[in-house]
Amino acid sequence: MNSDHGNVQSPCTGSQNLFLTLHRMLDGVAWEDVRAEFRYDPASPLIVRITFLVKHGPRVTWYVGRDVLLEGLRSVSGTGDIQVWPTYIGEQTTVWMQLTSEEATVVFEMSARPLEEWLDQTYRSVPAGSEMARCDVDRFLAGILGGDPGLDSPHIR
Repeated sequence: MNSDHGNVQSPCTGSQNLFLTLHRMLDGVAWEDVRAEFRYDPASPLIVRITFLVKHGPRVTWYVGRDVLLEGLRSVSGTGDIQVWPTYIGEQTTVWMQLTSEEATVVFEMSARPLEEWLDQTYRSVPAGSEMARCDVDRFLAGILGGDPGLDSPHIR
């Protein structure tokens, strides 16, 4: 397990980024390392944007509920197209994440420790239960209805 990671905080937006190398399961025995950027922006406090920086391919972005990632550190979390769960091998904990679209299902494994430390940082920035006080519901609804093309994520999964 490669724990290659780093945290970056943007001085402009207060967003917090984590870069991790995830291990993508290709089949039962083959794996591919994929670099991913986990981005948390307190202005959109319910979601984490995960951008997969695929070698020789397009960048792919998924929006995942921050609470789904947190719960996935301890037990099976998420339903439908996003599921996260832990595995324990001796002293080491890893996290598995399954993403399902109409085209494919992809499974990743990652080290739990850097994800947990990073999520703790996001919860210090925006404590659980205080997210809705930061949400601009009118802007969110405008994004869903097509009224605000600048809105980053009209979908929360």
